[in-house]
Amino acid sequence: MKSGMAKIEVQNSFCTKCSAKIKVELLKIENITNVYLYPFDSLIVFNFVRANELSTALNTLMALGYPPKGDRIDIGTYVHPWCQCSINSRETLFQNTHAGLTKIE
Repeated sequence: MKSGMAKIEVQNSFCTKCSAKIKVELLKIENITNVYLYPFDSLIVFNFVRANELSTALNTLMALGYPPKGDRIDIGTYVHPWCQCSINSRETLFQNTHAGLTKIE
């Protein structure tokens, strides 16, 4: 079967530590493979076989608190992002990916 590739930029940021948890949830979906997460860019990339799997993946991301960029967020049904580590995401990502370096203020 031919597979498609999805590149989804999400609205909420996540850190490198929480990327593994998001990846595990996406890999639970049948026919979702090659899941890669890019925390600094808030980007999630994966392969899928049918549009149904893509839809399920988008719903899973929404349930985890990572709606695709451009989606309207309804305050009544808003889900806080799974990752609470990256409230100051750029600082957290910088420190996690560049061990030993600190931010100069």
